[in-house]
Amino acid sequence: MIRKSGLAAAGLGAVFCVATVAAPVAAETPKRGGILTYMIPADAPPSFDGHRETTFATVHAAAPFYSVLIRVNPNNPSSTTDFVCDLCTEMPTPTDDGKTYTFKIRQGVKFHDGTPLTAYDVAASWRKIISPPEGVSSARQSYYAIVDKLETPDPATVVFRLKFATGAFLPALADPFTWIYKKAILDKDPHWYEKNIMGSGPFELAGYEVGQSIKGVRNPDYYHPGQPYLDGFTGIFAPKQAVRVDAIRADRAAGEFRGLPPSARDQLQQELGDKVVMQSSDWNCGNVITPNHKKKPFDDVRVRRALTLGRSRSTTSGSGGRSRSRSTNGTARPRSPRSPT
Repeated sequence: MIRKSGLAAAGLGAVFCVATVAAPVAAETPKRGGILTYMIPADAPPSFDGHRETTFATVHAAAPFYSVLIRVNPNNPSSTTDFVCDLCTEMPTPTDDGKTYTFKIRQGVKFHDGTPLTAYDVAASWRKIISPPEGVSSARQSYYAIVDKLETPDPATVVFRLKFATGAFLPALADPFTWIYKKAILDKDPHWYEKNIMGSGPFELAGYEVGQSIKGVRNPDYYHPGQPYLDGFTGIFAPKQAVRVDAIRADRAAGEFRGLPPSARDQLQQELGDKVVMQSSDWNCGNVITPNHKKKPFDDVRVRRALTLGRSRSTTSGSGGRSRSRSTNGTARPRSPRSPT
């Protein structure tokens, strides 16, 4: 279940709604095999580079192809403090009065091209996020202003040295867009991942049709034993809600991970009954204004201060809903506890 606030579009006047989970989803015994088909409510990702993008169109399409250093515990997605290793071997205990985090990287991890993944790849990816080269965008660079140094004393160790101790570091580190890229590729072309996909995640790219679909197949060398459970997946791009609802209704898709409004949710529930499973939660909604501080007049702190002071602080609240549906009309699709993998 995608729940990270980074899914919000970050732009001048952008509007976002982020679902929060009130309680963990009940555990289910995963079934092995099958192809998961789900809808992506967009016509295409603006790019495939998770470091650059903030949209669900990118993360829902390409996240299954990548590994991250740490992540929110998939068995406890509602928690804001429960983090588990993906590429690291164990969650570190900070040293140096909470300013140093040392991560040991799994051995034997391979990129989809068969080359080994090491701490140098992890560090190169994080350097691109924290201090991108000239002309390269990093949507979350400000999250990591607390990082003073990033070191790799050996091929199996990555050390983050912070400017000061803070409890915000691990939550920032667990952002789902912080994909690990291959250092050799970044060294040649830091823009390569904007148009190409090659990671070390549970699925390998099997095909991409612009405006149509993206497909993945199980990575036989995946480093988490027994996973992924699925043989593969197909994400279908469809910006129109009516198209997505019709696909779920007709069992051409198992559902979508971003959500449907209550009216569409209720319509599907009424029509499909016990052939559809809904997972609902409240919405947190807000308006985001992100001025580019490198452009005039926003390079002047007084302008930025005036902008924030000039906005109304009044808020309204109401009941909204987010639904993720899974059609079981005729051919139930197996699903893994990793979402959407």
